[in-house]
Formats: sequence, structure tokens, C-alpha cells
Amino acid sequence: MFGDYSIDDVYDELKRIGQCQSRSEFSREWLGRNESYFRSIQSKGLTPSIVAQVNLAARLRELGMNFTRSERPILEDIGATYLRLYGELLDALLMGAQSDAVKLDCVDIEAIQ
Repeated sequence: MFGDYSIDDVYDELKRIGQCQSRSEFSREWLGRNESYFRSIQSKGLTPSIVAQVNLAARLRELGMNFTRSERPILEDIGATYLRLYGELLDALLMGAQSDAVKLDCVDIEAIQ
């Protein structure tokens, strides 16, 4: 989890809007992993891999862009939700990367001193 946002939030929102029925489906269709991946990391309190998070971001963006071009209002709404989730996930990923970079910079400075 980065800040106050996590992949669990994406799963909860997708489930709420009827776009994902189970953790197994989320693992396969959204994270690009085997069906037990999401359940496993949740039960162990682990953070999803960067690859899984990037897969999720790419899927949300791709579907969001396609759905918002639809002439059907329900698909436009779902597309807008996907793009919102994509933006929130991307922000969280970037903030996490920035935080990691700052930690590495601090380690480098301490090593120099």
C-alpha cells in the first residue's frame, strides 16, 4: 500500500460496480497473475509486485480509454471509473517510487559520510 491507497481499493471498487466477481478473477484478469495471487498476498499482508500493479494500471487505462469512446452511457460511466482508478493507482505507484528513491538517497549520503 502506498499512502492511503492500495490495490485492495481498486478491487473493492471494481467489485462494487460489478466489473469483478472474485479475488481469483481479479488476480487473473486484472493483475495478470494466477488465480490465487491476490488472496495469497492479502492473507500474508504483502504488497503486490510492481509488475502486478503495472498490469492493473495498464488494463484500467486501456479499458477506460476504450469505454469512454462508447456511445452507450453505461460504458462511458464504467470507462470514467476505470480512468479514475488508473489515475489513483498511478499516483500511488509514483509516490511509492519517489519515497523509495528518497530512502536510497539517504542511504547513499550516509555511506559517503
